[in-house]
Amino acid sequence: MDLSERGAGEARHPWELVRAQFFRELIQSHVDLSKLNALVDVGAGDGWFAQELLPMLPLSATATCWDINYSSEDLAAMLPERIIRTITRPVNKIATSNATESKSRLVTLLDVLEHIPDDRGFLRDELVPLVGDNGTLIISVPAHPRLFSDHDAALGHERRYRRSELLTRVSEHFTVVESGPLFSSLLAPRALQVILERLGRHAGEQGIGGWDHGRFVSNAAIGALTFDARLGRWAARHRVNLPGLSVWAVCRPHGAA
Repeated sequence: MDLSERGAGEARHPWELVRAQFFRELIQSHVDLSKLNALVDVGAGDGWFAQELLPMLPLSATATCWDINYSSEDLAAMLPERIIRTITRPVNKIATSNATESKSRLVTLLDVLEHIPDDRGFLRDELVPLVGDNGTLIISVPAHPRLFSDHDAALGHERRYRRSELLTRVSEHFTVVESGPLFSSLLAPRALQVILERLGRHAGEQGIGGWDHGRFVSNAAIGALTFDARLGRWAARHRVNLPGLSVWAVCRPHGAA
């Protein structure tokens, strides 16, 4: 969850829950977790997703939440064991001249790149050294520039991406192993929202931290979004060009084994 969206309650939005499950499964299918010694969640917000991933990692692995918006209180807060918060880029201690080194790093960059004015420079100067020579990058961004809405502006988004645009950006430095859509069912509601905004009807913004619709509605939304997410993964595996509200990619450094 973005720090700007933190609410008073502890209930997680169905979108956030399903997205987390989707990326857990995606990571498990692409990363040898037994050889992982570090996770870095870039733009980690409140760190919930990193904590969800921690049980998947070896006991020797750490999960670092890197977010430039952490306050002194965030940095001083008591955290679960092996969870680290920082406002500066973690040093990649995995890089080594030892050809037998088998450890690797997982870097997640989920709905972060759209906040950064110089996205190309960030990928080149920050992500390339962070991922290292043998790591994996999982990235997602909001899709379709024409769907830029009040919600995007409220969250500080610089842009939304065409899928081809995202793949062009990351392919400058990484090999894209798999990519696809996420949350196709949310395209129509977002398109309607944008149309209404252009007609002058601007609704108040409520982030995902404000979810309080009860168990029945939550479970129904989770079920529908879970089916949607599975459809997106199917489309990626079968190279079906299905549009989604988000687009994601699994990336490895050029030349990585």
